[in-house]
Amino acid sequence: MRRVGVVGDGLSGLIAGLAAASSDSEVVIFGRSEPIGGLASPVDSDVEWLFDRIPLFWRRGGKLDILLRRLKVPMRTRKVPPSRMAIVRDDCRYSLPKKSSFFRKSSGTLSAEWASLIQAARKGDLTQIDGFEKDAATLLSILWNFNPTPDPEAVLNLGWKQSARVVIDGWVGVSGRLITACMQTDVTFLTDGPVTGFRRRGDGTIDGVKRKGKVLPVDAVIRACARVPPHSQRLHGRYLGLEGNFLHPHVVLWDADREVLLVDLGELMPERVPKRDPEIIHGKYPRSWASLFHCIAFGDSSTAAERIEGLLDSQCSGWRGAIAVDYSLNNLKMPTIPDTEFMDGVHYAHVDNAFKIGKRASQS
Repeated sequence: MRRVGVVGDGLSGLIAGLAAASSDSEVVIFGRSEPIGGLASPVDSDVEWLFDRIPLFWRRGGKLDILLRRLKVPMRTRKVPPSRMAIVRDDCRYSLPKKSSFFRKSSGTLSAEWASLIQAARKGDLTQIDGFEKDAATLLSILWNFNPTPDPEAVLNLGWKQSARVVIDGWVGVSGRLITACMQTDVTFLTDGPVTGFRRRGDGTIDGVKRKGKVLPVDAVIRACARVPPHSQRLHGRYLGLEGNFLHPHVVLWDADREVLLVDLGELMPERVPKRDPEIIHGKYPRSWASLFHCIAFGDSSTAAERIEGLLDSQCSGWRGAIAVDYSLNNLKMPTIPDTEFMDGVHYAHVDNAFKIGKRASQS
């Protein structure tokens, strides 16, 4: 039986480990510390409010969605229609148009600009768009792949073919399903210290993983979600649980001036909010009694916190006095896709190719 070592316990590592284990390999997944899940781990393991790190939205029909369906544990999601999203310019909101169906035209004050954007996306060229069209394309691209560069694929998928979706159980639910599947296939987790290197044979091939001054023999190594280059964009995130609804009627705002994304999942997904204590709260309240703010700032990290508060002050008056929980993460970053799938004796995996890489490592 081959032994496969997987360096990284995020979604890519979990998928690769699951694939290798399902091919009758002995698998060890190495992580730095608990909790397991990488970007799909909790913002705070003790908090009752269910926040996501990044990304926030779910790709229906994507590789991860298909994998979980094959495992018979599909993710439950809810739609976020374009009409519940808005662009903020000069502290004024501009709602995205309503989309009745795949076959019917959108409606609203900005429907003409919206139609022009869809046409440009269908041609595959967004280089000439400007104004509202560019802001809307930027927002949809962030929701699609967390990249602010306007992407025709994002516009077509979220603005025309389907609606944006959010996972009810959060990305923690995604990692939880994969961890359970790994444990059912006897994957071993070592999460009490980082990997420090690899042991190599005379011919340069790897035969061991170095960790805590010891070497664990392996036949193959997978590095999941290769290290993000120092020059890559780091994001500032602030997560707020507020008593009361502050973003209605919208769920998503993109402040194009401040380069801040604001998503409120409290009204849309009350399951993510802890239940009220009936001994403290009297009377009948709607289920959507709270705001669950995810605030992500792009651009200059030194002004990120200030820009987030500027957006909240302009759009959510009174939010400071309603804070129930408040967390900040100032080093968020999406992993980059490796340039190669195999180099110098190491297999490299990301979410889209991780299952294939796990199978390959277990057989080569």
